[in-house]
Amino acid sequence: MATPANAGSLTSPAFGKKPDAVVQQRGNDGTVRVIEAKGGTIARPKGVSAKAKPEQAAKAHLDRFASAFGVSSKELKHKSTVELDNGTAVRFERTHQGIEVIAGEVVVSLDKSNNLEFIVGEVGATPSKPFPKGVLNESKAQAVAKQVVAKREKLSSASGLKAKLEGKAWYDPQVLGVPGQEGVRPVYKLKVTDPSNIELQYQVLVNASTLKVELAYNTVQHAINRVVCDAEGQVVSDYTCGVGLPVTRAEGDGPSSVEDVNNVYDFFYDTSVRFASYVNVDVTQLIGADYGDGRGQALRGTVRICAENQCPFQNAFWDGQQMVFGEGLAADDVTAHELGHGVTQATANLAYLFQSGAINEGLSDFWGEIVDQNNGSDDDTDENRWKIGEGTSIGVIRDMADPTSLGQPDRMTSDLWDDDPALWDNGGVHTNSGVFNKAAYLMVDGGSFNGYDIRGLGPAKSAKIVWTLQNLLAPGADYKDVFYTLPLACRKNIGRAGTFLTEDDCAQVDKVVRATEMYKDPAKGAPKNVDYCDNGTPTSVYRQDFESRNDGWEFEGNWLLSSETGFERLATTGEDSAVAWTVAGDNISLTQQEAVTIPEGAFARFDNMYLLNSGDGAALEYSTDGGATWKPAAELPNVNGEDTPVDSIGGKSFSGNSNGFGGTRYDLSSLAGQDVKFRFRAASVTSDSAWWVDNFKIYTCG
Repeated sequence: MATPANAGSLTSPAFGKKPDAVVQQRGNDGTVRVIEAKGGTIARPKGVSAKAKPEQAAKAHLDRFASAFGVSSKELKHKSTVELDNGTAVRFERTHQGIEVIAGEVVVSLDKSNNLEFIVGEVGATPSKPFPKGVLNESKAQAVAKQVVAKREKLSSASGLKAKLEGKAWYDPQVLGVPGQEGVRPVYKLKVTDPSNIELQYQVLVNASTLKVELAYNTVQHAINRVVCDAEGQVVSDYTCGVGLPVTRAEGDGPSSVEDVNNVYDFFYDTSVRFASYVNVDVTQLIGADYGDGRGQALRGTVRICAENQCPFQNAFWDGQQMVFGEGLAADDVTAHELGHGVTQATANLAYLFQSGAINEGLSDFWGEIVDQNNGSDDDTDENRWKIGEGTSIGVIRDMADPTSLGQPDRMTSDLWDDDPALWDNGGVHTNSGVFNKAAYLMVDGGSFNGYDIRGLGPAKSAKIVWTLQNLLAPGADYKDVFYTLPLACRKNIGRAGTFLTEDDCAQVDKVVRATEMYKDPAKGAPKNVDYCDNGTPTSVYRQDFESRNDGWEFEGNWLLSSETGFERLATTGEDSAVAWTVAGDNISLTQQEAVTIPEGAFARFDNMYLLNSGDGAALEYSTDGGATWKPAAELPNVNGEDTPVDSIGGKSFSGNSNGFGGTRYDLSSLAGQDVKFRFRAASVTSDSAWWVDNFKIYTCG
């Protein structure tokens, strides 16, 4: 993903003088993520009045601009409308063939006269094939889902798990930011739970064509990581407050004899007051639950919980409807943090995975501290300012002012970034939230950081900006989306009643997102990548996605499709790739059978992932004489090409661990007019290496 052209300065394309549409692009394929008004607003379409319903106006704007996102406006269905100061945010979700696209959403931001301020979001690629027909094999999909969860949780058996089928969906890994995967997949959505473990609530996506698991992750959003302490509790089969358990204290009741009950009761109030005063939001109406117990819609929490095989329970989480606390965990910042998850669920609904999950956690930490710093509790000291969990039984777990002090990154290029390759923390959500936390601290308190001097805006102004941000982000948002959207969220509030935000305030936000390097890829765990084009957009001359053995390439020896290895199917486009699954002594090639005439200004690019042991080689080669002789592509101008001499390959090779799929590009200008064949060659002296290749393209940049 390319660095935005405006990333290194305080001059953004959004801040010009002439009203116009500006397209911001993200991704190697040039996918549009933001369309914004340049220095004004984009006038509402003809036939749409200033007093028209925002949904109608937003749809009319999408009729004009949806194609830039790669989708027809007919596939975008209205989901919600949120009134913001002096305007609205209208959210649309995508369906294709009447089936939802997971996390595929765009948000249309309008002023009070229905003029367009900007459109943000991601809708996913368009599937190349219809959703598979046939009878839904529910029992098979459910069995597969339970098995993968049992394996992930290291359970001795899947027999105690329950799997509920939630329907069909299209899944584009790129929307959620899943590393090294591309291509839309038809999936069944399942929810897998364990009645004996209240913290196990998995979302599992099973491929409808192959019945293989595409994604599995725990949706429980934790405030505090689990530790073992000496605490008394009760094991319950149903912790639902007001249904499974009797109510201990309700609105208007006097104090309970249980300290945790009183703490949650008080901190619910503190959080409600802060949301009402800062952003005019009734949290009870937004996320409260009505269980039909006669108490109406209410903020609900269960304290001092234990579960089977999990007692003492030292954690707290938002389960999608209410809050759950272990003993001693009912602190002010923890309570507000968990309610913050509910607010995010009701607004951006950020996926609890990878960067979107880290942003989700960061938003909750922000609201936790905004409440904690302003409710007058005894632990609100200068020393504790910006620390999370100081009032709990296990102490401080995060420091927003200095995330590095507790092992979190404070910028995208920090060595503390957690790539979480085993997905133990849903892609590092509790660690990588440090980038958002540092940004929040700088926005509120200011300071000098990473070459930028930032004036703090204080909690009230910052809360208005963050609230607007939450209503503009799409579910699969990453830090680059925050880089664009946080300053836009600030400017959407300029001149509006009660916000008191100014252009200079928003200039500070510009510096915040740059100081924390949100426009960059992580330094750790991010494969080397490159755009197709430095300028312009790609026009394909030849493309090969390695979906089968019968697509014009010769597989020699241990060159296999990834699905043939008995390991895992890996791909960046479609559902398969080619892999050199080598053993000692191999010198094998994957060879293009027909030559391609190379046009002027052409490039070749492919995605590849490698785990190469010392002495083993992997390289792209080309031939201009029909395959009689072969030359190393490393001799051509390239980005991320072979750079390490390896004897087994007889020249330069890829080397080491790529940390997932990355991109390599070669300049073919010197071959213009010639008929050229390519081959991928692997040579091994050990049996410990593998090289996956996918999405090979020859193209020009228009």
